[in-house]
Amino acid sequence: MNTKRIFTATLLLLLMQATAFSQKGLQVDQLFGGPYLQRKDATEVLLKGSRLRAYKLSLFRSITLTPAEGEAERFEKCVLADAKLAVDKELAHQKGHLYYGFCQFKPRGETRRYLFYRDNGLRADVHRNRQISLIYMEGTASPQELKHLFTGK
Repeated sequence: MNTKRIFTATLLLLLMQATAFSQKGLQVDQLFGGPYLQRKDATEVLLKGSRLRAYKLSLFRSITLTPAEGEAERFEKCVLADAKLAVDKELAHQKGHLYYGFCQFKPRGETRRYLFYRDNGLRADVHRNRQISLIYMEGTASPQELKHLFTGK
């Protein structure tokens, strides 16, 4: 085999392994890292490392956007599928849809994993554009510490 064929075969094997690995993750993984990066009505944040130390986190990923047709339902479907895997969860529904979700997943070693979701368009008192927010976090913070960060309570 020539070098080009070996390179191509190796690349294909790596891509297949990456795809297999991503299937083991959470459903919300497909929402981060690409599909919404170019949109002006979307903000995606990825933070790692020392900036998060004060919050007892090692990873923070978020996406906030004004959903187009069907996008809120896509987010909701992913969050509800992942909620089935949660070891602890708090879900709230309004108008037949998921309005709020806070899920804690089985830790990986000392690292706790969390998912937060909110769809402000389902609140009766919202008079502005609909926005959905999805946040994935990893670290040693307790659920109470994270809820305090988000709610101030």
